[in-house]
Amino acid sequence: MVTPTIAKPPTGAGQAEAYTADITVAGIMGIITDSITAHPRSLQKRIGPSEIGMDCTRRLIHKLAGDTEPDRGIAWKPTVGTACHTQMEEWFGAHKDEGYLVENRVTVGQIGGTAITGSTDLFSVNDKTVVDWKFVGPAMLKKYKLHGPSQQYRVQAHLYGTGWVNAGYEVQQVMIAFLPRDGELGDAYFWWEPYQPEIAEAALAKANQLVSLINAIGKDATLAMYPLCNERFCPWCPADRAKQNATI
Repeated sequence: MVTPTIAKPPTGAGQAEAYTADITVAGIMGIITDSITAHPRSLQKRIGPSEIGMDCTRRLIHKLAGDTEPDRGIAWKPTVGTACHTQMEEWFGAHKDEGYLVENRVTVGQIGGTAITGSTDLFSVNDKTVVDWKFVGPAMLKKYKLHGPSQQYRVQAHLYGTGWVNAGYEVQQVMIAFLPRDGELGDAYFWWEPYQPEIAEAALAKANQLVSLINAIGKDATLAMYPLCNERFCPWCPADRAKQNATI
């Protein structure tokens, strides 16, 4: 349950008005939270290109096993990112005649015999460049400017590059556009590097190896082979650590 802050009743307002305001806010928040929860992105269980390069192997194992992710509350920031993606799709979709392909679905490879597909944000045919949008806050934007993208983001970019190659296009480079969620457009940071198919191949090979292990010895035994992580955004290791501590 998300509980927002509601302004105190102004001078002269009675209990009836305050009650009406509470009801209005509850209705608004209910529609927002229900819509986020029901969004296909929130319901997706099959692994996608954006997740294959996850640094935490245990998190990857849980995803490959089809486990439901621990509740992390309402995904507001990803929802804002989805809305921004929709806007970019509209803007660049109006320039298709300039060689921009927008939100096309590509197949990046197979995991466990299942084709893995994903929707790519942008492909510049003329520049032979795959572009992925990331809408980030000030702290993460500063981090990416200093250190470059996470391995997960980098793998995702090269997987999409492979997807476009599989679709019959030439790809020369991959790019991640880090756009400020809070700030000015001039704060944006564009990271890029030459397309390297071996990065995508290695990530797919790792995922397939894990699937083979899960099938051979089971999920729990496979998880036991890898340590718990301390990554900020991993939802699984804190939950798994709590379970382990509860049994001690």
